Amino acid sequence: MTTTGLVRVTIAAPRRRIDLALPERAPVAEILPGLLRMAGDGLADGGVLEGGWMLRRADGTAVDGARTLDHQQVREGEVLHLVPRRTQWPEPDYDDLVDAIADGVGRAGRPWGPVHTRTAGLVTAGTAVALMLYAIVRAGPPWPLPGSVAVAVAVLLLAGGTALARAGGDARSGAVLAALALPSAFAGGAMLLGAGLELTEYGAPQLLSANAALLPAAVLGYLGVVGRAAIFVGAAAVGLLGALASWAVTTDAVDATGAAAVVAGLVMVFSPLFTPVAARLGRLPMPVLPRTAADLVRDDPQPPRKAVYAAVLRTDALLTGLVGGGSLAAIVAELTMLRTSGLAVTILLALLALGFGVRARLYPAIRQRVPLQAAGLLAAACLAAGPLMADRDDLLVIAVPTLAVAAAAGVTAGLVYARRPPGPVLGRYSQLFEAVLVLACVPVVCAVLGVYGLVRGLGG
Repeated sequence: MTTTGLVRVTIAAPRRRIDLALPERAPVAEILPGLLRMAGDGLADGGVLEGGWMLRRADGTAVDGARTLDHQQVREGEVLHLVPRRTQWPEPDYDDLVDAIADGVGRAGRPWGPVHTRTAGLVTAGTAVALMLYAIVRAGPPWPLPGSVAVAVAVLLLAGGTALARAGGDARSGAVLAALALPSAFAGGAMLLGAGLELTEYGAPQLLSANAALLPAAVLGYLGVVGRAAIFVGAAAVGLLGALASWAVTTDAVDATGAAAVVAGLVMVFSPLFTPVAARLGRLPMPVLPRTAADLVRDDPQPPRKAVYAAVLRTDALLTGLVGGGSLAAIVAELTMLRTSGLAVTILLALLALGFGVRARLYPAIRQRVPLQAAGLLAAACLAAGPLMADRDDLLVIAVPTLAVAAAAGVTAGLVYARRPPGPVLGRYSQLFEAVLVLACVPVVCAVLGVYGLVRGLGG
């Protein structure tokens, strides 16, 4: 796959040859109508009697219209023939049976190559680091020495990843090593303040120290390694939100449930700001709207296309990291609130389930939509596992029918909207519904924090 997601091929049509750059990840069936229009007037109608048109390789192999060019290993510079579907393409002759067998084996699957060798080495390194971290965790209590070793491992991994990315020119492998440093930094930060406590006795101070170690490790990984910025931006977001929540608990201002409610509410309310923040941090060039009559006739030069592509990739990585990190923080907050019963917590979980589900529609990319959907789905699961199943006598009467209706609604919505996307009217209603959910989060979070009881107490 190329960096831009395009592959340059030559289309040999009946009337002309066309050099094009086609998207690698689009199904061939979506590309074919445009090819027919460029291949000649009336060409599409002329192939009706022949069963339509299709693409074939030079050896006659049919290009599957339901699959992408990347999945079919169509490479740069390859010649694809646009022919009627019923055309009898002669089978290529061969004079070497061994070569034919080798070619057939190659078609059965991709052979082992340098990329797989590098991946195997990185997987081995990741397994070794995971076992190393497991050994460090088993070495305590006391924890100061194991914590120092974990922090030292994180520093070495960050240094190795940075050197591999900067000096070695292998940003992908460097990103893997630097990413392995993040759990080591988190565990090391927690153990440095563990003293003689057992792991089950860790609390807010240890969590604050862990997030305080995770945050600079993520920032250093982002600055030191060129690739996979989304991983480090997401880790930095988790570290920042976790540190703020843990600090609030250590000051006895709120309890763990209150801090979790604040974190989940912040992610829900302020997640629309992720896009403009990512665009600003990624230095994405924006069009300048004219303000005067002179601006209308002024023809400023456009930035280079390569610079725009680089800014788009940089902004996309930042946005993916912010959305993923915020969603992960919200998921941890929802699991924390699951341990507490109460009407305010139940309402907040319901708002989060609906809010994250509706908010996910704003992000068309899978890597950005899935984390928000996961946060909403987990909030719904916490709602079901907590209040809905709290009373054992109501499990078969209320819980099972409710979950059955939810399953039926999910299947129905998935099948219907997979064939026919939602219209603009439903989109407008979703915007209004989302605004109501966001506005409702603020007073409900205040109820979880006990603000209203405090105000009533001040009033006597």
